Amino acid sequence: MRVLHVVHGLPRGGLERGVVNLTNHLPTEEFVQAVCCLDQRGELADQASTNTDIFELHRGRHDVKLPFRLAQLICQWRPEIVHCRNWNAWLDTVLAVWLARLGGAPRLRLVWSFHGFAEGQELPPRRRLISRLLNPVTDQLLAVCHDSATRYAAQAGFPSQRFKVVYNGVDCRRFMPTDRQEARRRLGVAEDGLIALTVASLTPIKNHLGLLEAVALLLRDRQPKLRFLFLGEGPMRGQIEAAIGSLNLTGYVILPGASDQVLDYLQAADLFILPSSLEGMSNAILEAMAVGLPVIANRVGGNCEIVVDGETGLLCSADDLGGWAESIARLADNGVLRERMGAAGRSRALEVFSIQQMMANYADFYRRTLPR
Repeated sequence: MRVLHVVHGLPRGGLERGVVNLTNHLPTEEFVQAVCCLDQRGELADQASTNTDIFELHRGRHDVKLPFRLAQLICQWRPEIVHCRNWNAWLDTVLAVWLARLGGAPRLRLVWSFHGFAEGQELPPRRRLISRLLNPVTDQLLAVCHDSATRYAAQAGFPSQRFKVVYNGVDCRRFMPTDRQEARRRLGVAEDGLIALTVASLTPIKNHLGLLEAVALLLRDRQPKLRFLFLGEGPMRGQIEAAIGSLNLTGYVILPGASDQVLDYLQAADLFILPSSLEGMSNAILEAMAVGLPVIANRVGGNCEIVVDGETGLLCSADDLGGWAESIARLADNGVLRERMGAAGRSRALEVFSIQQMMANYADFYRRTLPR
């Protein structure tokens, strides 16, 4: 079966990591895959399988010729399934598939997948209208969590049953617990004290500023030997650094920047915190659970489908700073609870969110999409 993935590009990101995982793990005896980047390749392209062709179309602003270039690629590469992702690829891919079908590919099937709200909970009116128009001419819709499917369908005005849900997966053989002190030595960080790790881009939606307020509230009444590491980079760095200073958190909160050593940082940490005000299906949470870390996260999006509150971690309300501070203190003070929740999270990752389960689900989805 020939599958062409259509994405904006392959920079660092959860959606893009999922595409790379598919190229590396779907069985090659059944699937031949290629990736079309509407813009440029991006740094994750080098991690895709060497058996995967990667094309670039260098989309320009208001590029009316893009559907024709994509249709030409489809006719040349001759996929059986074209799978495009998120809003910025849907319309152009629908037009390209229509042109390709006119050009002699009548059995070509089109899949569109939604990976979560990136900028807010509400779809703009124009996007709602176009979604209603594109839905009936798209063979199958896919979402990475039930929350995203339900919310998008309700706002776009079509049944949520149009979506098939396939969860993301994590490579549990790579992301696994190891000796915490050894991991800290590899990173050159202090071996004493607790580390609370956050892995997220420094952008407004990841809500680092809210977490800093909760940390300041926590430290008002106590001085735990607890450091917070914000791993990632982005446009909010200046504001976050300023907030660290104004809230007297210097020395407690550290910003190492972006890193290729995410696994080492996870293995060095004692607990994982994701304060995002909006999430789809968080790969960062999945990786933390696979490493055996208890997770504190907001009760938003797909987080409630990943984290079992009170069993694999703690879920908080976004605007409840006191609840956030209390949850951090609860895990910081109780090593037995951290170990129990971390072990339960690892078990859940293995049972529900392994890369093998994800591949089996995608393979089954593609087979059903292309009836023989």
